[in-house]
Amino acid sequence: MLSRLPARPSLTEMADFIVSPAVLESLKQAGRVLILPHHNPDGDALGSATGLARAILAEGGRAELYLTGAWSEHLSYLLEGLTLPSSQPDPVHYDLAALIDCHSFDRLGPESPALAAALADVPLVVIDHHLLAKPSDQAASNWFHQPEASSTGELVWLVIKSLGWVPPRLASQALLLAMAADTGFFTQANTTPAVMRGVADLLELGGDLEEIHRRLKKNLPLRRLKLMGLALDSLQLHFNGRLATIMVTPALLAAAGAVMADTEDLVELGRSLAGVTLSALIKDNGHGPGTIRVSLRSQEPVDARSLALLFDGGGHRQASAYNDPQAAEAGAALTNLLARAEAFL
Repeated sequence: MLSRLPARPSLTEMADFIVSPAVLESLKQAGRVLILPHHNPDGDALGSATGLARAILAEGGRAELYLTGAWSEHLSYLLEGLTLPSSQPDPVHYDLAALIDCHSFDRLGPESPALAAALADVPLVVIDHHLLAKPSDQAASNWFHQPEASSTGELVWLVIKSLGWVPPRLASQALLLAMAADTGFFTQANTTPAVMRGVADLLELGGDLEEIHRRLKKNLPLRRLKLMGLALDSLQLHFNGRLATIMVTPALLAAAGAVMADTEDLVELGRSLAGVTLSALIKDNGHGPGTIRVSLRSQEPVDARSLALLFDGGGHRQASAYNDPQAAEAGAALTNLLARAEAFL
């Protein structure tokens, strides 16, 4: 005899996280919102920020994005038709600021102090899934902070749904991309039932996963493939094949005709190798000490975040990063990494 499937719960009952009422009320009342994703926004940050912006615009509000740093060229289409201030935003133009995929102005790059000072009197909400950077940090009532979430895109969708808004198709696409980017296109352990329920909701609203896959994984410029080949030539294995490292230098970028934003996903090349439990991508932009960026990707049971914290970095258990405060070039950053990494493997 076949057992009967349980009835599908309502959208409210399915929500794994409860959105702070303060966040909902702030967004509901705000007419002019400034949205700030973290410095060098990735797929989750840019997808979440643009998805929220388009949802606000569809409800008759005003939303602008202030971006710092650089982002991958294949994500730029998310910004089409949106307003991006070309200079530091004037606080008199906004009645709400929203930090997206970060929970501190410190994550906004070199402009952080100026932005924090300029927006000090503007009400703030935070939507983020990263662990708190410091033990002394505490989430406030105006935060929707859930480190257990797969992505900030998942959280932004819950905010929009809790507000009763119906996002336009472009917002649904952006949020699907955000979720896909931070779950390895729904192949990693953080692809939970809650994530897939959100995906189903957004598909019903017009989302298209095939288009997102094409945007993320196909239609790549030739320089990215050249960069991938040169990066593979630099790949080294350490500690009996458990750690893979790749170095990207100004000379390597020049040889490929590429830019640093083209390095996204290179760290996954090392993690894909049999026996590798930790992959590190060392990015040297030629600007000297404190600017060498190291991206980490791990397989269980390796905790990449704990390793990144030794260098004042952070992130997630299997995806983290840090700027090496001591290294002036990629070779020194590799030496510093090797001195610390074995204990985590």
